[in-house]
Formats: sequence, structure tokens, C-alpha cells
Amino acid sequence: MINIHLVRNIFIFFISLAVIFISTEYANYANLLPTFCAISIIIFTILDYFQNKENYKLKKSININFRPYIILIISFFYVLSILVLGFFVSTIIFFILSSYYLGVKNFKHIFLTLIILIPFMYIFFSLFLKTNLPKGFLI
Repeated sequence: MINIHLVRNIFIFFISLAVIFISTEYANYANLLPTFCAISIIIFTILDYFQNKENYKLKKSININFRPYIILIISFFYVLSILVLGFFVSTIIFFILSSYYLGVKNFKHIFLTLIILIPFMYIFFSLFLKTNLPKGFLI
């Protein structure tokens, strides 16, 4: 029987290695953040496997949870919508959809988080990092 968790961890490991390899071509220290994130993911993937190795062996039946796949599809459309709608509009839509799907049913909490999150993202990316975020036809 194929250990699904081992396959998942190996897949994540190689994706992270690819991110590190691709980011080496970036100029002016732009590779620091992707490299740091990829190395962190590699470390946490290895730790996840060794911490849960016994739990993975005890499972006899595999219950398929479609929630990660649906979030992956939503995230894919989020990345595509950034180019069309713009970063901030797409982020607001993605945050509302993913939060509601993951079980946050209180819209007051979602909108309060957005009211705090969006200005901080603008300050961090536009003012602090001086980057131009993708602008769509709405913004």
C-alpha cells in the first residue's frame, strides 16, 4: 500500500526545491523571501512526517477530504483574478469566499478582518516595499 502522506510530503519537498531553484535567478535580493519560505516549508514537511509517522501507519482506511482541493481551486482562480480585477479586489473576494467555505459564518468578523488587513497590506507592499501591485480594471 502506498503511503499517501509520504507521497504528499515528497511532492511538497520537490515543489519547494523548485521554488528555491527558480528564485536563484532573481536579482537584487528578491530571492530571499521565496527561498526562506521554501526552506521553512521543507523543514515543516520533514517535521510533519517524523512527528506523525506512527499515526500514518495506524490508519487502515483513507478518508478523502475534498476541502484542500476546493481551496486549491479557489486559490487558482484567485491568482488568475488578480490579473483581471486587481490585487486588492481579488484579495477581498478570495478572503470572503475562503473564510466562508472554511466555516467562518460570521460576516462581521470577516469584514472586520478585511478592514484591518487591507490597509496593512497596502502599507506593507506599496509604501514599505515600494512595489507595484497588479491593477485590474476595477482598481
